[in-house]
Amino acid sequence: MSDGHPRELEAIPEEITPEEWRNIARGLQAHLLQTERHQKDLAAAANLAPSNLSTYLNLRRVPSRSMMRRILSAALETQGITAAMVQHWRRQLDESELKLQERIAELVEGGLDLSEQEHARLLGATAGDNALARTFLKLAQEVRSYRSKCSQLAMAHTDAARESLVQAAVEAFQQDARMRHLTLEVERDIRRAHTEERKRHASPLEALQSMLEQEGVRVDRVAPSSPRSGRGRWEGIRWLLSLKDTKRATISTRVHPEQYPFELGRVMGQLRLLHILGTDASREVEAFAGDWVEENFPEVAANDPERSQLEQDIVWLIFRSLAGRWATGFFTLPSDRFLRLAESHDYDIDRIAVLLDVSFETVANRISHLDAGLPVHFIKMDWRGVVLKRSSFSGLEFAPLYMRVCGRWASARSLLASAGGTFRQYSTFPDLAGRTFFCVSRCVRAPALQFGSAPLVYSLTLGVPASDAHRLVYAQSFTNPPVECGVTCRLCTVLDCENRVCPSVSHPGMGKFDFRLVWSGKTIHERFPTRS
Repeated sequence: MSDGHPRELEAIPEEITPEEWRNIARGLQAHLLQTERHQKDLAAAANLAPSNLSTYLNLRRVPSRSMMRRILSAALETQGITAAMVQHWRRQLDESELKLQERIAELVEGGLDLSEQEHARLLGATAGDNALARTFLKLAQEVRSYRSKCSQLAMAHTDAARESLVQAAVEAFQQDARMRHLTLEVERDIRRAHTEERKRHASPLEALQSMLEQEGVRVDRVAPSSPRSGRGRWEGIRWLLSLKDTKRATISTRVHPEQYPFELGRVMGQLRLLHILGTDASREVEAFAGDWVEENFPEVAANDPERSQLEQDIVWLIFRSLAGRWATGFFTLPSDRFLRLAESHDYDIDRIAVLLDVSFETVANRISHLDAGLPVHFIKMDWRGVVLKRSSFSGLEFAPLYMRVCGRWASARSLLASAGGTFRQYSTFPDLAGRTFFCVSRCVRAPALQFGSAPLVYSLTLGVPASDAHRLVYAQSFTNPPVECGVTCRLCTVLDCENRVCPSVSHPGMGKFDFRLVWSGKTIHERFPTRS
């Protein structure tokens, strides 16, 4: 091999660092590709085996300083390379390689298992081929996008699961025999309120305003903190525990005038709870929340901040539900009188609402609060299929709130009917030993504050065991066959359902959630053919 042009060889630096060789090798490969030359010709000129030259140029091994000069000398002599090109490659900062390194680091951080040799080969292959580099960057971007979507889904799932835990604890509180004396005290105070305050005033609203005035409580209407404030059950929950000391209650300006009296009733209900139950009840509820968390999540440390916040949320929602129970009873009747009225009219909600001058929802809520008399479950669901409120004394087992209910439930089907229409259905549950329930549901549209505001549409459902359906006026002359339902899609054993929106855990391979199915863009029928 010739020693090349002496003047060109003098321009080749004596010391070349591995980082500089990486830039030079990348530039040399790009030059060979652009000029349609071959590495084997350069290997022959440098008197090297083609495999050895490929090892050096693809950065699987860094050559010695003498070997670097040998390769560059051959390139200067036979491949049309100039010393200026070598100097340019040596000093050039390649941003594309930095991006490649960043993307590979992200993949490794995300769990991709790469050895040092695999890492070097991947970087060398992509750095030497622009088309491959672009493809790899695009693939890495897609992976990052999927990871972001999965992270968002996981965060939403965590928030929904947390809310479900709090609601599950409240349901356990309602059915716990040890806590029953608290609800009985609330019912006794409802009777006292009807005997004392309501008789002295022309309307429930005047009675509530007079009671709050006597308590020295100032009610302020405040603007919501976000566009969605005023519609969630967490709205106003913070002031419930500080109302006794501050003597100030805040109600969102997004609350419609038709709903405003009930909000006042909940404020007054909280004050009455503080008077009749006192601090002993607060400690009792706190102990219940701690025991429930300990029983269901023993792995969480007692001093964990997350556990403390969870217990506090449980206490808040329990007191809020008790305050709502007081308000509902105040606007209707004490439990025994209400029960006699409901039985005498076969639980005709519309007729009871007219007699008591309240809304359909208020009567339905009052029926759901009665754990004596008719064994009933209650569901309030919005148009998205999200359960806003629920209770069960009928034996129906609910799935966690973050799992959407079955699309065959009366709650879901009534949302497809016109607002104000009543939907009736017998529902049988193979997952619950074939138990059958009769359900009556109504689609309700909440009043809007102004033209153009987003309408709030939800369904209100009452259900009873089929053996008690004859006690409801809605079941008279209703003979439709029962509809096969599941608790929720994830737990349902009916795999060939036309309403299925997510795979069942009973399907082979679906014991664990597969994120690829979520982002596949296919319907459930395309993902899983029905079984024959």
